[in-house]
Amino acid sequence: MNDENRSRPAGARRSTQSEALQSAFRILARRDHTTGELALKLRRKGYDRKAVDGALERCRDLGYLDDARTARTMADHLVTRGYGPLRIRQVLVQKGLEETLVEQVMAECQSEDDQVRAAQKVLGKKTSRLHRESDPWKRRQIAYRFLSARGFPSAVVNRVIDDI
Repeated sequence: MNDENRSRPAGARRSTQSEALQSAFRILARRDHTTGELALKLRRKGYDRKAVDGALERCRDLGYLDDARTARTMADHLVTRGYGPLRIRQVLVQKGLEETLVEQVMAECQSEDDQVRAAQKVLGKKTSRLHRESDPWKRRQIAYRFLSARGFPSAVVNRVIDDI
C-alpha cells in the first residue's frame, strides 16, 4: 500500500478522473481486462463512480479497453490450454462480459471436429494414468470425467472415448 492510500481515512473516496485514468493505465499495462474487471478494480482502489466511468470511457476511446478483443484473446488462450467450450463460456461469463458478446465469441471458437481433436490431444497427456487402469469401463469413466471437467460437451467426450 502506498503513502497516498495510508493517509486517506477508511471509506474516503477518490474523485479525480485523472488519477483513476492513470491507475487504469497501470492496470491495463499488465494485461487486458474486461470493462467489468477494470471498473471493479478501480472502485476497490477507492475511486467514485464518476471518476471510474470517465476513466473507462477514455480507455475505450484510446483503444486500451476492448471487451470483444479481450474475450477473443481469453477464448483463444483457453483453447490452447486444452479447455472445452463449456468451460470457456463459464470463464467469459465470470469475467462480466455481455451474453451476446460471449455467444459471438463462442460461435467463432471451434467446430465440433476441432473440439474432438482438442479433447483427444488433452486426453493424450493423460495416457499414463489411463493405462494404469486395466478395466476398460473404469478407463472410460476416468476419461469421461476428465474431459467433462475440462469443459467438453458430452457429445464430444463420447466421440473421443469411443476410441479408448
